[in-house]
Amino acid sequence: MEERSRYPDIGDIIARKAKGRLERARMSFGEKLDVLDMLREDVAPIVEARRARLLARLEKAKRAAGAAE
Repeated sequence: MEERSRYPDIGDIIARKAKGRLERARMSFGEKLDVLDMLREDVAPIVEARRARLLARLEKAKRAAGAAE
């Protein structure tokens, strides 16, 4: 007898995604822009932290390059 792979039921996830697509399709363009603005506000602290880490790494590399000369 052949053993088959058993995958978890993801029907609820697919249904939720389809519902979300329909809801977004019914939104006006302005409403979609409002949602994007809210998402940008939510991720702003993450983006700022990433930029700060990048700047810190660049400064550290610049100091290391200056010390090596």
